[in-house]
Amino acid sequence: MRAVEPTFEVILDNIPVIVTEAAIGNRRVFHCQYSDERKALTLTVGIDLKDKKFWTSVPEGRQDEAEKVGKLIAAFIKSKKA
Repeated sequence: MRAVEPTFEVILDNIPVIVTEAAIGNRRVFHCQYSDERKALTLTVGIDLKDKKFWTSVPEGRQDEAEKVGKLIAAFIKSKKA
């Protein structure tokens, strides 16, 4: 498993989002704090019945938002590997 990322920032719809990663057991969880009035979002990667990975909010209910922020998180982490 890769090392936990230090806190970083992504931009969603021109709004800075501070992302803090944590490892819980063998899972990665991301806490996202928006710089506007939105409530913080916690998300992780799930696996569906067809073994396809997807971003999901914890607790569930903010799925669309989790998918958008999750893609930004993934792009940030992948960019560091290059």
